[in-house]
Amino acid sequence: MLKRLGDLMNESHYSCSVLYECSCPELEELVKICRDNGALGARLTGAGWGGCAVALVKESIVPQFILNLKEKFYHSRIDRGVINKNDLGLYVFASKPSSGAAILKF
Repeated sequence: MLKRLGDLMNESHYSCSVLYECSCPELEELVKICRDNGALGARLTGAGWGGCAVALVKESIVPQFILNLKEKFYHSRIDRGVINKNDLGLYVFASKPSSGAAILKF
């Protein structure tokens, strides 16, 4: 099931990137790095055009995955002064899925 969800995320990213042209070079680079480092799926999310990316990763590789993202995407931006090293935790973090929104009737 996770592989299929990852495939859907990848297909959705392709649609946003190629068909709707709502990606940017930085997001394309970040999504590729995510996939190359073990993400089952990765896609732009939010507004696109400089938004952010979300990646589906098995829990067992999350720590190494985050280290790889920092090394392969973010450190060069820190070195160039694009982002502040102290703010890195705002850009890269892990989260777990939840049940999402619900309507309660009493």
